[in-house]
Amino acid sequence: VSVMRYLTPVLILLYLCYKFWPRMMAELSELREFYDPDTVELMNWIKSDTPKKAVIAGSMQLLAGVKLCTGRVLTNHPHYEDKSLRERTKQVYQVYAKRSPEEVYRILRSFGTDFVILEDSMCYGRRHGRGCRLRDLLDVANGHTMDGPGDNEPDLKPSQYPRFCEEIKRNLPSYTVYFTKVFQNKTFHVYKLAKHKKTT
Repeated sequence: VSVMRYLTPVLILLYLCYKFWPRMMAELSELREFYDPDTVELMNWIKSDTPKKAVIAGSMQLLAGVKLCTGRVLTNHPHYEDKSLRERTKQVYQVYAKRSPEEVYRILRSFGTDFVILEDSMCYGRRHGRGCRLRDLLDVANGHTMDGPGDNEPDLKPSQYPRFCEEIKRNLPSYTVYFTKVFQNKTFHVYKLAKHKKTT
């Protein structure tokens, strides 16, 4: 009786292994590892070339990976949600809006930001139609007309400033006084914020 108590589960387990092992191995062979070399390069750069206490600003989805891979401090934490965090994220996302370098610098420094990561996919928004891109949502929220052909609401006005995420790449003195490019690859541009610059 005691032998049967142990033998029965072992026999059932052996039968299940025999029956399902080939199918399980076939499924496991199909698993592929996700690999994004630009993101891996960015994470490695952050780990090796930024201080452990550096405060980093960027998009919520990217900052989740930054927190996981580097442990750095974030301006807007991607794993927590409340009204003040939504407002903070909207402010950090002004890097994709039509804003002056002084305004963006002031906003980012108010959160203690040391580095800001700009993503081309969010700056140019080619995957979505007009009106659905992040840049369009920011333009409308800021009272500015959207880029490109199409109608705008009558109360929207053209901005006196170009789009920050595009203009900063030109390395104009009005931008370089506040921001220094410290990393770039095909997908990401990282800028270090100047310390204690007075904004007008």
